[in-house]
Amino acid sequence: MIRPLGRIAAALLPALGLAALWGQSHHTFQQGTEWEVPVEGYDPRDYLRGHYVEFTYDWPGVEQWPRWRNDHPFMLCLEGDAPRIARVTVHRESPCAHPVRGDPSGVYGLSALTMGRLYLGQARAETLQRELQDSGQRGVVTIRQRDDGSFTPIAIRFRPLTPDERAQREARNQRAEESLPPPPIIPQ
Repeated sequence: MIRPLGRIAAALLPALGLAALWGQSHHTFQQGTEWEVPVEGYDPRDYLRGHYVEFTYDWPGVEQWPRWRNDHPFMLCLEGDAPRIARVTVHRESPCAHPVRGDPSGVYGLSALTMGRLYLGQARAETLQRELQDSGQRGVVTIRQRDDGSFTPIAIRFRPLTPDERAQREARNQRAEESLPPPPIIPQ
């Protein structure tokens, strides 16, 4: 016959185990260095899907992405004084003070260094939806980068485009328009 104290212990032990696991997970999540990464490429027709926003990282200094090879996954190396990134370089198994590695088993697979997703509460969703519509703003995501290279997006904010960013965006849009084939001539 189990005594009342034994029953209480048997009921509390799993709850204490879960609390310890949650505490360890929370502690790990809070570790790391916070960096601010410019983002772009959120779909203007579909701002929020559920309770998250998707975006494309615009890592400073990375103009073209090397091909991903499964046998030699690459990492990015963040340079600068946190939270400001001065430059990002692509490294393959090189020593790096602030490495960032994508998680190939995550939502985006091999594209984890180019695309991101930030989960948010419903109260923030309406404000964020209005901010995403303003093309004169630049999205900036704060990521928490850990020593092992893993990282997590933790916040998003918007700021006005600088004159340099505005010029780059206009030049990119102009190049895109020039690369489109001319519209077909339809006889009347």
